[in-house]
This record gives sequence, structure tokens and C-alpha cells, in this order.
Amino acid sequence: MFRMAMFGVISAILVMGCVPERPDKAKKEATSEKKEKMDRKEMPKDHPQIQSSGPGLDLSALLANLPDGWTSVQPSSNMRVGQLSLVRAAGDAADGEIAIFHFPGTGGSSMANLERWQGQMTGPHGEPGAQVAKTDSMKLDNGIIVITTDITGTLLASTMGTGPTSDQGNYRMIASVLETPGGNFFTKLTGPKATVAAHEKKYREFIKTAKLGSGGTM
Repeated sequence: MFRMAMFGVISAILVMGCVPERPDKAKKEATSEKKEKMDRKEMPKDHPQIQSSGPGLDLSALLANLPDGWTSVQPSSNMRVGQLSLVRAAGDAADGEIAIFHFPGTGGSSMANLERWQGQMTGPHGEPGAQVAKTDSMKLDNGIIVITTDITGTLLASTMGTGPTSDQGNYRMIASVLETPGGNFFTKLTGPKATVAAHEKKYREFIKTAKLGSGGTM
């Protein structure tokens, strides 16, 4: 009887050791692996690389000298570290807006954010934003990498509660990732296309004034 009992225990241990991995665990690991591959998606071959630790963007310096027609306002969401209002062009029904974001330790890769922004727009004829987007990159003298995507068409209603509640036709978005040693910062200019066109040069020059802080990320 004792031998039979021991045989039963050993058999149970062997069976338990052969139990296949739980499907939900396998699914979770597969999803994690897929996300990791997406975040590692390659940028253009001429896209320069930068280190991922050290001082980040000095927002105080960036916002110190705003161009004419730009005003710093209270951010409409606690996800924003800064927000600017840009005076509208004649005939436009809304001002332009620049939202500035930074998510320490998170925020996703540059490519992931570019694709997300492009998904917030459709082209002049309803094309996916990615099909009509113009994307470029540059490296500032202080080592900050700037990648910018520019899309004209329809700004889609926001599902996050931080954008328009309805689709906005004849709009334009110019959005940039600023890759700093302290992580990515994000600036996004949106508004009626005439207003954005009127401020485009100022926006490009504004981005070029980005400076690194002496420590931290702000």
C-alpha cells in the first residue's frame, strides 16, 4: 500500500511538471514582445543617435523669449508641462496652440509618437495621415535631436479629452520629438492651416532655441 501511495505522489509531480504554460501568460508575453519590437522600430538610416541618460530640456530657457503673437497659458491638462496660444490669422475661427509634453521614464519611442500623431489627422481627401505627412530631422549644436512631422488635412476628434470634440477640417499639425539625454520631450502645434502657416517659421526657430538643463529634466 505504501509503495502504491508513493507511486501516486511521484506520478502527480511528473504530471504537474508537464502542465503547459497558461494561455493568458503566453498571450501577455507575446503582447509585451510585440510592443518591444514596435518601440525598437528603426528610424531613417541618417537619423543620429543620442545617449539616454543625463540632463533634459531646460523649459524655462525655451519659454523665456516667446515670439510676437505667442502667449504662455495655463495647460488644459495635467499631462502638459507647457501650453502656448498663437494668435489666429485673419479669417480663421480659432487660435493656434502649442502643447508641450514630457513623461519621465515613459512616453514611448520617437517613431511610436510620430505614428500616433499621424493617426490623429487625415489628409485633404481623407487619406491616412501617415500617407501625407512630411517628416524631417535635425541635430542641434547642443546634441538635441529634433524629429518633426507636418500634416495638413482634418484634425480628428480627440478620444483623450485633451483635443477637439469634433473633427476640424482645413487644419494643420506640426509636431516634434526632442530627443535629449534625459528622455524625449514633445511639442505639438495645431490650428487652422492659415494660422499654422503664419507661425511655421517662428515654430521652427523656437525649436532651435531648445537648451539642455544643467541637471534633472526640466
